[in-house]
Amino acid sequence: MSLIDKTMHFVENSVAPIAGRISAQRHINAIKDGFVSSMPFLIVGSLLLVFAYPPSSNGWFFGGWHSLIAMIGMDNIMAPFNLSMGIFAIYATFGMGFSLAESYKLRPMNTGMLSVFAFLLAAAPIKDGGIPASYLGGAGAFTAIICGLLVPEMQRLLIKYNIRIKMPEAVPPKISASFDLLIPIVVISLVIMPINVILANYDLQIPSAVMTLFQPLVVASDSYIACLVAVLLVQLLWFSGIHGGSVVGGIIAPMLLINLEANQAALAAGEVLPHIFINPVMDFFIFVGGAGGTWGLVCLMIFSKSTQLKTIGKMSVIPGSFNINEPVIFGTPIVMNPLYFIPWLLAPALNTTIVWLAFKTGFVAKIIALPPWTMPAPIGAMIATNSGTAILVVCSSIVVSALVFLPFLKVHEKQLVAEEKAREDAQASGAMPQAAEGAA
Repeated sequence: MSLIDKTMHFVENSVAPIAGRISAQRHINAIKDGFVSSMPFLIVGSLLLVFAYPPSSNGWFFGGWHSLIAMIGMDNIMAPFNLSMGIFAIYATFGMGFSLAESYKLRPMNTGMLSVFAFLLAAAPIKDGGIPASYLGGAGAFTAIICGLLVPEMQRLLIKYNIRIKMPEAVPPKISASFDLLIPIVVISLVIMPINVILANYDLQIPSAVMTLFQPLVVASDSYIACLVAVLLVQLLWFSGIHGGSVVGGIIAPMLLINLEANQAALAAGEVLPHIFINPVMDFFIFVGGAGGTWGLVCLMIFSKSTQLKTIGKMSVIPGSFNINEPVIFGTPIVMNPLYFIPWLLAPALNTTIVWLAFKTGFVAKIIALPPWTMPAPIGAMIATNSGTAILVVCSSIVVSALVFLPFLKVHEKQLVAEEKAREDAQASGAMPQAAEGAA
């Protein structure tokens, strides 16, 4: 058995089953759903931040841009950002509590609200008549996960053991359901308030203590190795027919959003942006055209001598422009196809190295915004970094992917052309006797 066959066997029999179980795990799905539900707020807030901080102040265009900002007022521009990206942990907490409650057949609305109550009590207890916002954004992401998962579990156990306030049957169901929250609210308060009191003696809050525990994980997430491992995991899962971005993204999303908020805070403070690994690095720089960076492959297919590959290329070019590449992945096919296993891993690995060097050397500005992943890569990369040089890096990824896939595509093309010619010859030879018989 060759090395490729052994690797495929390992992926198919070891990696894919584990990934399948992870993707179906209710708590992982709840985390993913929570962050996905908050994504529209993050996108709008990020785009406003790009508008608020132009990449330059030189020239009439950027001068006019700055004048427009001064006329509108920075506080007015940043208000939607502060109420979207600035407090996204609240939205994520509600989304996680709602999703997990749905999976347990609880009342999702009530559970989502209860999760938000727990999060606010832990992360933003009222002081001097106001709610502190320090941990309502990225810094509170891990606390949001804890509250979004533990509160539904607590509520499930209370219901399981029938610890609830029973109302008369004449009471409407919705009112009765609202009374089901009374005991959970009391339990949450009795648990969180003493923890707040104890941590206050050490000048800590629950989110800061949680962040201290997870800090090594956050630091490790912003490295070339972490990025490369995430990319290769996505590729291996997709090769097995599992949506790799969904599985891996659900796990690393909290760390990447913390990195994004740190960059945005540094930008607002006029400091050097600290982090590289944020969602757009994969969405627009490494995976140009979708997982595997297949935009270069699609361009090659359009000019293929094989009718099958040419058709797939034409069908895939428009979806690929918006980073949707299921047509080329399943149509070629690439999934579980030994011929494409090497380029499927090698092209994104090379792109990861090139892209990381581009950010590390300062050739491209670090990411400050989170455009929709379906935005065409050059545009999304430029908006994410507020930098024109991002387009050059995206183009380099397309070229690298095309060059890596080219020899393997040619082998596949040769096989398909031979098969297509054989079919044509068989059809022609089968049609001749029929034509002659008809003439007779």
